[in-house]
Amino acid sequence: MGTISIDGITAKPGEKVFGFLEVGTTSVNTYRIPIAIINGVAEGKTLALLGGTHGVEFASIEAVIRTIRNANPQKMRGTILAVPVLNGPQFEHRTAFLSPFDQLNQNRQFPGDLDGTLSQRTAHEVFSKIVSKADALCDCHGGDITEDLDDYVIARQSDDEALNRMAIEMAKCFPAKMIDARNWRVRADALGGPVKGLSAVAQDEFKIPCITSEAGCPYPVRERNVQFHYKGIQNLLKYFGIIEGTPELTDAPINPDGYRAKAKKGGIWWPKVEIGQRVDVGQELGYMQDLFGNIIETYESPKKGYVRFLRVWYSVNVGEPLVGVSYS
Repeated sequence: MGTISIDGITAKPGEKVFGFLEVGTTSVNTYRIPIAIINGVAEGKTLALLGGTHGVEFASIEAVIRTIRNANPQKMRGTILAVPVLNGPQFEHRTAFLSPFDQLNQNRQFPGDLDGTLSQRTAHEVFSKIVSKADALCDCHGGDITEDLDDYVIARQSDDEALNRMAIEMAKCFPAKMIDARNWRVRADALGGPVKGLSAVAQDEFKIPCITSEAGCPYPVRERNVQFHYKGIQNLLKYFGIIEGTPELTDAPINPDGYRAKAKKGGIWWPKVEIGQRVDVGQELGYMQDLFGNIIETYESPKKGYVRFLRVWYSVNVGEPLVGVSYS
């Protein structure tokens, strides 16, 4: 295995090296991307591993940190390029979804712009200097400040069927309850427009398979959510032959039907279920009330399933998602 160098951060075979990539400046600070280069002793695949693309999705960040800490390059074939916290501004300021500096969603800015704002420059730096060197990308996520998510993986789907199949195989490395393998290029986002700028566009840009693992909420940082991401990453490393062992692949359903409720009016949200809970047909999932205490809308599960998404925020604006049930 040869020496790997990224912006002067150099790891020889068998070394684990840490450093920072400078992104850009605010009026008073310079922001940097932390990176760990874990370089094995023999030739092999390179896995790019991102945490903190959304800076408050802490369970996934912790899983990437544990991967960095526990990885032994002396027993590896190939390389791990790991970023524990990509979105430093959101991590530091604990803001919901958007960077406090340019009000952009980091996971809508890829492949980035070298001459753009801080989020756009961050996307450009991580793509051009890290992801471009990889054979595969795993971007670890979870619920943002208002959300709680339960154990699923998104497998990027593009025009390349071989990459699509490999992305699904990568997703099966996680102990997921379901795999989302829909085409996100044509899927509508929460505002009704196409989803653009995800980190998984690396599958189109660099012709590498891409997945996004999803589990957890900002508080509490539950150990079971950390383990979901961590065990999945370890299976990925086995899948690519970077570490020894046979990956344990899940038989999770792919693209199961589901139900997702959005607020028809703004108000106060009272969930009646917990994340991951099994629910029956007609079971109450939660209700919305107005500022005078009147119940204005009640939400029930149309079918049996489990709670995959749950809003955990008291105040709600019209059109915001409240609860999601997967029928798998």
